[in-house]
Amino acid sequence: MAILTFLKYSSILLMITSCNKYEEDTKIYDFIAIKNWETKIADNEKGLININIKSKLFYYEKNTNFKKLTKIDSIFEVTRELDSGTEKNPTKSYSLIITPKFENDKSINDDMILLLNDSIEYRFTNVCFIKDTVKRPTFIGYKFTIRYNLKATVNDKQINYADTLKSAHQSSYISLDATLGKRIK
Repeated sequence: MAILTFLKYSSILLMITSCNKYEEDTKIYDFIAIKNWETKIADNEKGLININIKSKLFYYEKNTNFKKLTKIDSIFEVTRELDSGTEKNPTKSYSLIITPKFENDKSINDDMILLLNDSIEYRFTNVCFIKDTVKRPTFIGYKFTIRYNLKATVNDKQINYADTLKSAHQSSYISLDATLGKRIK
């Protein structure tokens, strides 16, 4: 009888603790990372340096060839982060990290231009933010995180957030290579 009582209470406890949890990341992206940002590595061997780069993000009505401006965001914090490379390519370089200082929780269905220092431009066309579910195991059960992933064409090159995904624990961000930027001045 004691064994049956123990099994009954153990199974109830197991059912309660094994419930799945769902959470939605409301941010469209946490930051924009521009890899291989050319700088002198000797300037900062420890990691982060604040730099004086202005960034603006312009939103245009979709499929208007960047003619109808709908919104401008310019409240960003820009930092450089030392990237020690990968096993295949251990060359040190900097990544430019552009973090919005505003709530970016509204759906984006527009063409965009990211402008750095009024001279380097990244044109986003065919922008699509897709909801993605990441399943993370917990003690018993799973935690499902629903977040946004970017698919777009940036200066005539297709990018996909899934290409930059390294682990289920990382946040949503837009990853670009510095070579994609076009000089306009």
